[in-house]
Amino acid sequence: MKLADLAQRLGARLTGDGGRQIRSVASLAEAGPEDLSFVTDDRYAAQLAESRAAAVLVPQDLCLEGPAGPAALVRVGDVNAALEQVLEWFAPAADDPAPGVHPTAVVAPSARLGRRAAVGPGAVISERVTVGDDSIIAAGCVLEADVQVGRSCRLGPNVVVRYGCRIQDRVIIHANSTIGTDGFGYRLVEGRHRKIPHIGSVLIEDDVEIGANSCVDRAKFGLTRIGRGTKIDNLVQIAHNVQVGEHCIVVAQAGVAGSATLGRYVVLGGQSGVRDHVHLGDGARIGAQCGIMQDVPSGQDMVGTPARPARVFFREVASLQKLPELAKQVKQLRRQMDQGGSAANHSQTD
Repeated sequence: MKLADLAQRLGARLTGDGGRQIRSVASLAEAGPEDLSFVTDDRYAAQLAESRAAAVLVPQDLCLEGPAGPAALVRVGDVNAALEQVLEWFAPAADDPAPGVHPTAVVAPSARLGRRAAVGPGAVISERVTVGDDSIIAAGCVLEADVQVGRSCRLGPNVVVRYGCRIQDRVIIHANSTIGTDGFGYRLVEGRHRKIPHIGSVLIEDDVEIGANSCVDRAKFGLTRIGRGTKIDNLVQIAHNVQVGEHCIVVAQAGVAGSATLGRYVVLGGQSGVRDHVHLGDGARIGAQCGIMQDVPSGQDMVGTPARPARVFFREVASLQKLPELAKQVKQLRRQMDQGGSAANHSQTD
């Protein structure tokens, strides 16, 4: 794309050679003579002179004290929003199956596919499944009996949706994830673990995205629910009967145990864990590797294992950093006391 065309599409003010060809996007340090880069604020402006980028997205009010290097400047109101648009323009086309059913797919006679729905190679669609208009079922997917998939969904390669689960509109599920497998429930009977049947289901609401290799377990009875607009990263475990509110963020390798509930706009950091039957209030934010053992109020930031409020955790960390000096002072005081005691003993003896 010519730089002048790119600037025009962004509604940006261009300073520099508009005839340059832009082929990709890169950081300032890695950009080459056909790359577009970006600077979000004045802190990074000094790096412009050293960059080899063909052009750089910068804020409208960016102040440049030194030379900007060879790069043309594309001034925009919001660098992050402009960068998002550019990334969409340069993104490669998805390797999705064409509308219709691939010859190697297996579709049950009672299944119903919407208009322009696509079913890829080797996919299996079982009895009474419904797939909405414009949805994509990629290669190797398995939709078991009575599954419902809404409109404009995309199920990536090898996604498995177990029987009776419901997926609403505009949901994205990435490769190798499983929706609706049995919950992890056992009872110890006569020295053996007896499996507890899980006869509930899973509901994935509108505009949810679930990363690769993640699992959402079916409920023991009732529903495991993922609320509208929630985004789940790769390698996440959501257990049976969990209720995830709207617009939550769940980061890689987080785990939520059975019957826990998350309010709206909750954030779970990477590798964090939430124990069963715990409630996290609206807007709670849980730090990476944090262990949640009890309810968390709305708006609370939690850090550490076991988790405590962030302000308490960082106060403890600050105190821990003082321990070596305190230990040294205690040793000195003990030495002084010992010397004083020895002197007193000598005085009594004399």
